[in-house]
Amino acid sequence: MDDHAPLYCLGLLGNIPQNLMPSLRESIYSGLETLGLVVGRDVSLFEGSALEFKPAIDRCSAALCFDVANHEQAAIEKLMQRRVPLIPVASTKSRFASEFPGKLGALNGLEVSDGANTLATALLESAALIPRQRRIFLSYRRVESTEVALQLFAALSARQYDVFLDTHGIQSGEHFQEVLWQKLCDSDVMIYLDTPGYFDSRWTEAEFARATLRGLSVLRVAWPDVESKASQIIGGEVILSETSFAPAVSAASGVEPELNRRIADTHLDEIVRLVELLRTQSVASRYAKVVSKLGHTLAEYGGEIIGQSVSRSLIVSMRGKNITVYPELGVPTSYALYEATLNMHTPPVAVVYYHVGIKERKWRAHMEWFAGYVTDHVRLVTTEDAAWEFSVWHQSGT
Repeated sequence: MDDHAPLYCLGLLGNIPQNLMPSLRESIYSGLETLGLVVGRDVSLFEGSALEFKPAIDRCSAALCFDVANHEQAAIEKLMQRRVPLIPVASTKSRFASEFPGKLGALNGLEVSDGANTLATALLESAALIPRQRRIFLSYRRVESTEVALQLFAALSARQYDVFLDTHGIQSGEHFQEVLWQKLCDSDVMIYLDTPGYFDSRWTEAEFARATLRGLSVLRVAWPDVESKASQIIGGEVILSETSFAPAVSAASGVEPELNRRIADTHLDEIVRLVELLRTQSVASRYAKVVSKLGHTLAEYGGEIIGQSVSRSLIVSMRGKNITVYPELGVPTSYALYEATLNMHTPPVAVVYYHVGIKERKWRAHMEWFAGYVTDHVRLVTTEDAAWEFSVWHQSGT
């Protein structure tokens, strides 16, 4: 591996519409800047023919493929054989099959009208710069904003977000509060519907406080004439007026009609747009939080973070030994542990996470059981325990 080469290789391949290119390039640069990455230093951005796109085999890479010429199909197939993520982008949905008659046509794709932000986000996700999971936590008071909560749940779900709504996300027989806090810890963005009585409920007030404690980006959707009572930093806000609402299709019993209305489509689109921007900011801030806490823990015992590797992993040094660490931003899963083993690092590697708030008993039992089978390859470690655990790694029997 060339340690001086960019860690990520991004490509814009094929005949890219000229009116799209400036905004697409700007969205990619902006997303990378939010993540603390610089094109040329951390990321290479190639624009041109698939014949010339040759990302290093030991780097995370991905490409958006627009109308690709027939003589480039062999190069596309070679990239697919190398498992480079490719995203076909059609001029319109109706032309997808004609523009991508080859193997690209079998892949799930996008269209130009999806816009520069959506295309840029898909590219960054495919290169492992942003988690593919798109998790949103909706915080609201049922007696004041159920209709809008359901409306946002449907709108965001239709855009492939995994949205947690308390009436939909907790199965019968599960411990309500344990699951709720676990879902909050695993979210990227919390949307809170700031109705007149939002902060009068101890539960919604706790959701807001714990979201900021975890480092989630917070989007405030403010009801008319409701002043913000939040003392913590809000990532963004949409302030509604009386004209922002349309009549509700139905109203729950016992709910004042004027407090339980639906948002007009224009404001709904604004909320969805802000959510995507805040999600990238949230990824950056939570990644920095995990890395910072890990660094402080290691420093207390003479360890240090000495570099970065693929898939936003880190190389840490502890007692003269190097260990590869994958920061986990939310709730770790067995699949996250599996993915950490794919880049041919010296085992065992570590998946390190910030443990505060992650306490669901069912999850803990599953991860402890799973860890017993993979300890020679990958291990799950909290930021607080990292130095303690790493101090004996690579010793016989550990």
